[in-house]
Amino acid sequence: MAKKKKTTVKMQCKECKEINYFTNKTKQVEGKLEASKHCSRCRKHTTHKEAKK
Repeated sequence: MAKKKKTTVKMQCKECKEINYFTNKTKQVEGKLEASKHCSRCRKHTTHKEAKK
């Protein structure tokens, strides 16, 4: 069975632009990842989007 390629991506807060999380993304996912995560700088849950490498 073939292994799926994963790439590590940075997750950046939309409000303060701080990079707080790193996650893996498979090649099957299209577009940029977006998730609601806790930002330690803003001290609340905000939307985090995939940042540039």
